[in-house]
Amino acid sequence: MKIAIPVKDESLEIYPRTGKAPYFVIFNDSTFSHLIKNLIEEHEHESEEDPSIDHVEFHRKQVQALGDIDAVLVVLIGKHIKKAFEEKNIQVFEFPQNNFKNAKELLQAYLDSKNN
Repeated sequence: MKIAIPVKDESLEIYPRTGKAPYFVIFNDSTFSHLIKNLIEEHEHESEEDPSIDHVEFHRKQVQALGDIDAVLVVLIGKHIKKAFEEKNIQVFEFPQNNFKNAKELLQAYLDSKNN
C-alpha cells in the first residue's frame, strides 16, 4: 500500500495544511520510498460554497502529481483537495488534534490502528 503524508521537508516534519505542504513523503507500507515536491502556487480560497473551476482543478493536479497512491494521512485538509483525493479513489485518513510531529510517527499510529 502506498501512503502519502504532507511534510515540510526532508526532516519529515508533518505539515498541517495538506494543499499547501511543500512536499509529500511516500511510503510503501511502512518503508520510506521518496519525497515528492508539491505543486504549490498561490491560489485563492474563494467562497467555500462556490469555488472557482480553476481552484478545484488545481487540487486535482496536485493529487495527480502524487502518482499511484492508495491513501493519504493528514492533520488538516480542505474539502476541495479532499474531494480531489476521493475522486481518484484515494482514501483520506484524518488525524486532527494529535501530537505527531514526524510522518513516521503518524504512519505508525495509522498502521497500529489498522491492526487493532
